Amino acid sequence: MLFRMQLRSGDDAFAYVLMEHKSSPDPGARLQLLRYVVRLLTNWYDQNKPPLPLPPVVPLLVHQGPEGWKLSCELTDLFGTVPEAMRPFLPSFRHALVDLGKIKDSGLSTNPRLQAFLKALKYCRRPDLPVHIGVVLAEAPAIGEQDLKVILTYLNNGPVSVDHKLLDEALMGLEPKRKERIMGWITQPYYEKGLAEGEARGEARGEARGEAKGEVKGEAKLLTRLLEHRFGVIPAALRQRIFDADVGSIDAWAKRILDAPSLESIFESN
Repeated sequence: MLFRMQLRSGDDAFAYVLMEHKSSPDPGARLQLLRYVVRLLTNWYDQNKPPLPLPPVVPLLVHQGPEGWKLSCELTDLFGTVPEAMRPFLPSFRHALVDLGKIKDSGLSTNPRLQAFLKALKYCRRPDLPVHIGVVLAEAPAIGEQDLKVILTYLNNGPVSVDHKLLDEALMGLEPKRKERIMGWITQPYYEKGLAEGEARGEARGEARGEAKGEVKGEAKLLTRLLEHRFGVIPAALRQRIFDADVGSIDAWAKRILDAPSLESIFESN
């Protein structure tokens, strides 16, 4: 992922910052940055009259992986051992490095919005993300819903899963209606995926055991899966109640999952 920024000081003096993002150490990142620098300067030379002097370009690499960046930042180190007489002819630059995992949370940024995004990048690939989810979402009350949706979607699609009860606790500082909408954003993809899988299972079992029976069992499994994802472990008695219910009751319960404040509230009416 490449970002380009133009920094300006005074009327004419400015420089470019090229930023590459990596989730794990990659020795080839230096070659990527070199290509970006050459491409930018070549375009500048072709488009400007006069083309000189060239603007300074700062290559910046941002690493979010939990293991830390232990690779060199010097391009010339990619060449290994080279005779001293040849070293002046090697392409050379050093890229700046921002290793998020080594920066304290308080040092990421003083801007709440930027800090929220950077903490999501910092923690999303760490196995201890569930433990720190409250820290990651500490700025939730201070940022817009769209920003929060982007952050939660990013975390939800990452390699480390977070129980919805922990998310609910981390979002306690939000207004109830706002929190319900946000939890609904996260649950909706699982509901749609589970619905499709439940229908497929129901159809498959319906062929072998009778269509009606297969549909009920498929819907029951779908519902329990969605409930476990949202609220955690389901009591055995409640699980049995779901599997003993008819399709109409199961559908009614399923429709309440997105907005229900608690597991018990889903089953209060029927």
